[in-house]
Amino acid sequence: MQTFNNPIEIVDVDGLKRTVQVVSFVGSNGELIEFTNNTMNVSIANNGIVDSNNSTNTPLVIDEPFIGVATEINDYGIIYITTKSDVASATNGLSIQQSSDGTNWDHTDEYTINANSGKTFSVQAGASYFRIVYTNGSIAQSFFRLQVILKKGNGKPSSHRVQDDIANDDDAELVKAVLSAKFNGSNILGNIAATKSGNLKTTDAESGLAIAKGDVIGTTFVHKFGNAKDFDTVDGEVTIWDGAEDGTAWELMNYVYSTTADIDSISSSNALDTQIISIQGLDPNWDLVNQTITLNGQTRVALTTPLIRIFRAFNDNSTDLSGHVVVYVNTSLTAGVPTDKTKIRAIIDPTNQQTLMAIYTIPNGKTGYMRDWYMATSGGNKASNYVVRLVSRNEGKVFRTKHISSLSALSPIPYQHQYTEPEVFMARTDIEMRVESIASPAALENSISAGFDIVLIDN
Repeated sequence: MQTFNNPIEIVDVDGLKRTVQVVSFVGSNGELIEFTNNTMNVSIANNGIVDSNNSTNTPLVIDEPFIGVATEINDYGIIYITTKSDVASATNGLSIQQSSDGTNWDHTDEYTINANSGKTFSVQAGASYFRIVYTNGSIAQSFFRLQVILKKGNGKPSSHRVQDDIANDDDAELVKAVLSAKFNGSNILGNIAATKSGNLKTTDAESGLAIAKGDVIGTTFVHKFGNAKDFDTVDGEVTIWDGAEDGTAWELMNYVYSTTADIDSISSSNALDTQIISIQGLDPNWDLVNQTITLNGQTRVALTTPLIRIFRAFNDNSTDLSGHVVVYVNTSLTAGVPTDKTKIRAIIDPTNQQTLMAIYTIPNGKTGYMRDWYMATSGGNKASNYVVRLVSRNEGKVFRTKHISSLSALSPIPYQHQYTEPEVFMARTDIEMRVESIASPAALENSISAGFDIVLIDN
C-alpha cells in the first residue's frame, strides 16, 4: 500500500469538486489501483495476466493436439490469444472455447493458422470458463508459441496499415447502426433504407451501366425496337413490326397474339437456309425462355419449347440468312411460309438478320418499368403524316392507349418520350407500338421505326 499525503481535487459525477486523500492498492497480480476516501471509490483496471493454463512453447508432433486447462474468467473482460509456428495447423486447428461450467464447451470460435504467420485474436469473455485447443497439422513443428493474456479492459480489436488487405480471420467488431436523414429539408427524421442488393437508396448505384453490367441483383433491361417497312393509308393502323410489309407472303399488318402456348414451328422461305436461330419468348407458364433451333430450309422444324409469346429471334450463325425466317403456329406452308398468315408470330428479314418488332410481354414474376420510347421516319414518303400510339393490355383485358403522338415526314426529326417517373407494367402485360399514316397518297410507301426501353425487376 502506498499513500500520498498531498490531497488532490476531483470533480465528482454530480459536478461538485471534492478534495480527497489518495491511497493506492496494488492487487496480487498488479492489475488494480484504487483511489479512495470516506465517501468515494474509483477503480482503474491496469495490467493483465498470462494464463499459464492455456499458454505453451512446446512444439507439437504430427496431428498432436494441445488441450488447455479450464480457467475461470469471471473477473476479466477480454482474452487475447497470440500464436505462431513454422507449420500450419490442422483445418480449424485453433479452437477458442468458453463454458458456463468448465465441462461443456458450448461456445467455440475456430480458425486455421498458416505456417510462419503470427496471428493475434481478441475474444470477449462471455462465459465463466475458458480454454484453448490447438491441433497441429500434418508436419511436426520446429517451434510453437501460444500465449493467452487475460485483461479486465478491452483494447483495439485489430490494427492494420492502410495498405494492408483485410483477411477473413482478422479481429473485428460487429457494429449495427441506423442512418437517418431529414425529409425534404424538414425536421422530420426517417431511417435510410437499403435496396434488395444492399445499396443505400441515397445512391444511384442501381441504374444505367450497373444494370447493363449485371451488377444489380434481380434486375435486367430490355431494349425493344421495330420497323413497319411498307404500309399506306389503306392499311389503317398497323403494328410496328416485320409483318407490316405490303404485298409479301408474310404480310400481316396487325400482330396476332396466341391465347395458348401454340407457337411451335420455324422455317425459312429459302431452301438453303440451315443456320442456327436463337429465339426468346415466354413458355406456357409465362416464364422467360431462350432456345436455339437449326433451320432445315423450307421444311418445318419444331421448337424445343412451345411458346405463348415470342418477342425476339436472330441469326446465331456465321452465315447470313438468304430467305425470310418465320416462327409460327403449326400450319400448312407455301414455300416455307404459312399459307394462313394469321399463324405467323415472328419474322426475320434477311436484311436485318433478326426480328424488328416493337412488341414485348412482361415475363412472369417480374415488373416492367418503361424509361422511354421513341419513333422516327425510316424512308417514309415526304408527304406523309403519322400518328403513333403506345398501347398495353393486362392479361385477360383489352388494349389501352398509354401514350399517343404524331410525326411528319416533312420534319423527319426523331421523337423520344422520356418518363420522369417510369410507366409501370405488371407481369403478363402485352406492350405494342402502332402507327397510322394519314394525309398521304394511298399508293405511296410509308415506313416508321419505333421502340422502347424497359427495366425488369424481380417481384
